[in-house]
Amino acid sequence: MLDVLATGYPSFDTIFPVSRSAAVGETALIQALPDDGQIPFGGCGANVAVGLSRLGFRTGLAMILGDDALGNSYCDYLGQQNIDQSNVICMPGEQSSRSYLFRNPDGEYQNFFFAGAADAWNGDLTLHGLEQVRYGLVTVGPLHYNRQFVEQCASANVPIIWQMKPDIQAYPPESLSLFLQASEIILMNRFEADLLLTATGARSLSDLLRSKTQVIVLTRGADGVTVYADGEQVAVPAIQTHVVDTTGAGDGFTSGFIAGVLQGRDHETSARLGAAVASFVVEKIGCQTNLPTWEDVLKRYEENFGSL
Repeated sequence: MLDVLATGYPSFDTIFPVSRSAAVGETALIQALPDDGQIPFGGCGANVAVGLSRLGFRTGLAMILGDDALGNSYCDYLGQQNIDQSNVICMPGEQSSRSYLFRNPDGEYQNFFFAGAADAWNGDLTLHGLEQVRYGLVTVGPLHYNRQFVEQCASANVPIIWQMKPDIQAYPPESLSLFLQASEIILMNRFEADLLLTATGARSLSDLLRSKTQVIVLTRGADGVTVYADGEQVAVPAIQTHVVDTTGAGDGFTSGFIAGVLQGRDHETSARLGAAVASFVVEKIGCQTNLPTWEDVLKRYEENFGSL
């Protein structure tokens, strides 16, 4: 039994600290070069799957890699992390996805993404083992792939958790209603919320709660999160810590929140677990570099929120 089957672009994240975010025609200084031999593993779906695995849950990935050296190294790594790979596709002759992220002194990013094999795939998807999956997680990925993922999960009565991303190619406005109507839980930041409200014409996030969509989580960075559910709004603060790199903080939050859902905890407790996981992620460079164990999360939770 898999607790979560996650989909989305894989990525190898090369992160550059820069003097400022340059506009078109301007130059900014790269302040340090990353170690080419230490490119962090990334990709939203993979970040969450590995995060949950570190917390003791059983997870799998449905994603597309190239059969290059990077793709092979990712498969080896996923095996070490006990991630089920029965739905991972390796495309012959294709390169794996990469991200080049430029972080300014305020912690803001510009991301230049090479989709590679993931966008080269244009087949008919067949997901394996859905009858043994508790939740399907949709993150940013090829639209053609994610549509089929959602349709097959729905046919197998697997509830969907949707983690949004303001990516016009992965989520063109006309496609948003498909994912909205299919999702039981939706997680988004302020920019993604504005995109969804504009696309749907809804006046507030509460208006999007329907028979299918039961929970909406709005993340607000250092200002914490707000959970919309059951006609109520619950605010949970972020945990204060030494911030080195915010890449992957949202995925870390998603890992902790889903952990709470899988354990049957209430929305506020689940959001607090998300805050605890995210607080570890930002302490190191890379999305998966500092993912905590359950014991780590429990200790930090109790230090900040009291007994779990």
